[in-house]
Amino acid sequence: MLAAEQDDVSNIHRRWSFTRLTPGSLKSSYAMTLACAAVVVAVSHIFHLQSSISELAVYLPLSLGVLFGTTLLDHLTLRGTPVNKLSKVIHVSSFANLLWALTVIMGIAANAVFSKPAGTTDYIVAGMMLAAGLRIGIYVSVFGSSLSRAVAIAFIQPVIFLFAFLPPSFYGVIANPVALAFGSAFVILGIVWTVIADKAGRPAVPSTFKLLQAFLDAWTENKVDKMEEYFEGRAYESEVGTKIIRFSSEKQLCTVVLPDVHPGPFSMVGGSNLPYVLYDSFSRQALVMHSVSDHSLNIPSQREVGRYVSGLQRLSVQARGDRCTEPVQIKKGNATATGLAFGRSALIMLSLAPKGMEDVPQSIRIQLESLASSLGFGDILVVDCHNAMGGQISAEDEGDLMAAAKECLEELKRRPQQEFEVGYANLEDLPSNEFGSVTELGQAGLAIMAISVGGRKYAIGWADSNNMENTLRDKIIAASEVTMLEVCSSDTHSTSGKRTREGYFALGTASNHERIAAAFKTMVQKALSRAARAEFEVCSSQSSVKVMGKQQFEDYSKALDRSMNITKVFIGITFATYVAMLVMAG
Repeated sequence: MLAAEQDDVSNIHRRWSFTRLTPGSLKSSYAMTLACAAVVVAVSHIFHLQSSISELAVYLPLSLGVLFGTTLLDHLTLRGTPVNKLSKVIHVSSFANLLWALTVIMGIAANAVFSKPAGTTDYIVAGMMLAAGLRIGIYVSVFGSSLSRAVAIAFIQPVIFLFAFLPPSFYGVIANPVALAFGSAFVILGIVWTVIADKAGRPAVPSTFKLLQAFLDAWTENKVDKMEEYFEGRAYESEVGTKIIRFSSEKQLCTVVLPDVHPGPFSMVGGSNLPYVLYDSFSRQALVMHSVSDHSLNIPSQREVGRYVSGLQRLSVQARGDRCTEPVQIKKGNATATGLAFGRSALIMLSLAPKGMEDVPQSIRIQLESLASSLGFGDILVVDCHNAMGGQISAEDEGDLMAAAKECLEELKRRPQQEFEVGYANLEDLPSNEFGSVTELGQAGLAIMAISVGGRKYAIGWADSNNMENTLRDKIIAASEVTMLEVCSSDTHSTSGKRTREGYFALGTASNHERIAAAFKTMVQKALSRAARAEFEVCSSQSSVKVMGKQQFEDYSKALDRSMNITKVFIGITFATYVAMLVMAG
């Protein structure tokens, strides 16, 4: 079931790439729509209408001015639709005019290939109706307009724009039967697609388009209410645990937090910002680790996040002490297991860096918990370091992780325990001009926990980020003046919603590696300067909270697949109609 759930999430991530097709800014959208419109006017006048340059000089600025005005009119007439923003209206206009421009250009090629006479308006009119058909589909699916309203609005800009650049002497040929027939086919295909694609996810997803609109509202506008209401309505109640190791000294209190819920699903929806919420709850002196959990354990709404955090007030102390082992690090193939034992409690950190992987599967934690119990440990905290990007873990790498963790636990059990010192530092300890802002980081930034045991100094690095660039972890470790045991990420999803294939920037993909490594180096020094003899408490809590579950992701994945298959069929039919138009029109 876990593999199936991971495949569903990966499939949804693959579909994310289509969001990158839209222009990156309002300026680029304006540039694209005006450029495509200029091509429509220029090509139509020079090759289809046989106009003079002087006529083109009149009609080109006139029509572009009309285009700008009708874009504002589109925005006004779409008022009240769930997702209506001027930038989105201009995005639609740019792609519609791109199709129109391609049609008038292809018409020239068709006339040459099939030896047709020049001077026809067929491709101009058919291109206009093709643009209208695209606008209908987008106004219904993305904007949330009713179909009848979308059909009415979709023709406003293309028709007014057409009459703005078409000389009056050509008005009569707009009614050409061949052009209208093919143009009507494009419009009908757009209408039928909206009806069928919206039902693609049924019965599990009643309206594919409403889900899409809620997603866009959350992703682009940070309006999360609709998305959270949808997710929460399909979530189920579950008991989830949280384990912590709290270190106290005369100088500081710092905490390693291991929640058995997963950050997500995306942007500011639900528990996406959970690592920072927990970081703040533990006095901003914490490392909020990524547990062995998957997307099925996403908290669906911020209201449920509040319930979860409230449950942490009922922490139960499992063990106390003032001694620990020296760290143990075992490597097997691509896998690294790093551990420390505090009394009868073991902390194990698992990594496949620099190769990378998706979330550590639950099967590994189950096996390690059983092994730890058989070795005499009272508790085990298994951390997924989540510090290099990769795909679903292979059977070979899973075996290496398990073998490395097993050997690590066995060695920890044999090691003597002794008094230790702990110190903590985060980005707030650095001058603001020394590090600055990093787009890949969540609100908690970076942190270090330094630990001294047996006369040796070690550190554990942490980043409130959604994964890490694959080489960054090793660069940070190499730059440290003490033994950096691991560098872990929180897997925050609060930084998602970016125009990348994954939908986020992993730490180090957009920022300078040396600057990040230098920040960790400075924080290590600061943490060590605060290190003092410490005691530990191992605590746990249970919270009743709604989680999204696997079924939601399976349903969304299936809905996306069906929608894409339906869309491919309609694109194929549209393309065949388009080719027929090139052959028969003119």
